[in-house]
Amino acid sequence: MKQEGASKPVSPDKFVAIVGLPRSGTTLLAALIDAHPRVCLYYEPWNASPKGRPPVPATPDAFAEWMERRFHIRIGPHQRITGFKETTILPESTAWAIATIDAIAPVCPTQVVWIFRDPMLCLLSKIEGARKWWGYPDSAVTHDSLLRYLSQTEASLRALESVATRHRGLLVRYESLVADPAATLTQLMSGIGEAFDPAQLEYHLAGPQPHKVMGDPEVASQPAPISVEREHRRVAEAEQYRALFESVRAKHPEFALVHAIAERVRALAPVSRLGGAC
Repeated sequence: MKQEGASKPVSPDKFVAIVGLPRSGTTLLAALIDAHPRVCLYYEPWNASPKGRPPVPATPDAFAEWMERRFHIRIGPHQRITGFKETTILPESTAWAIATIDAIAPVCPTQVVWIFRDPMLCLLSKIEGARKWWGYPDSAVTHDSLLRYLSQTEASLRALESVATRHRGLLVRYESLVADPAATLTQLMSGIGEAFDPAQLEYHLAGPQPHKVMGDPEVASQPAPISVEREHRRVAEAEQYRALFESVRAKHPEFALVHAIAERVRALAPVSRLGGAC
């Protein structure tokens, strides 16, 4: 349980930024890392603050102070790592996330964690979310919606690849996380500088936390043990649209980065350090 209302904020020793496309697993990964007793993360500071966007903090202390005011959650006395998770498809949220990483990295050890999921699967999950939660019951995969998505995704992937490479970030494959969470988290936490705690896999036992967890309504309100079955269903669903995907891909080579990164990531280990060995 995170400490709330402490008398004096704790100055963090390390900063972690989890980034990725919407519906790529950023919320799940943040919940798993946040369940570590030495970590206190904040969920989607930009997207969750439409009436008062967060400033770009100059230090981790400035970050923690703003987040405490916004979310009413302070870093506990034994929590030495803080940071955020933010999805990066809107230009504004992407710019804030990258500016924050670049500002804090020179003054505090900073780890960028990019969770990667096949963009086509992210799109299918996004459409499901639009139908279930966001008030768009007619949302569907069409030629036009796919083109819009690829355009947004291309720009986001370029930005993510740039910031993650610049800071020697850790790239985590979503399918590896859900297929073997213990092994993937063990390697990831080592890269962050902390030992994996088995309690992280029991993040869901804390119960619903809609006041804190943002980005995935199910993780916030109906947290459940990690399962690979949903990803298997999503891959099977993608087969229905393979012809459309390939048609758009052939006609629009300007979106080659989406496909090139997807192919490259499939050849990587479950956790890889960009710009050097993990």
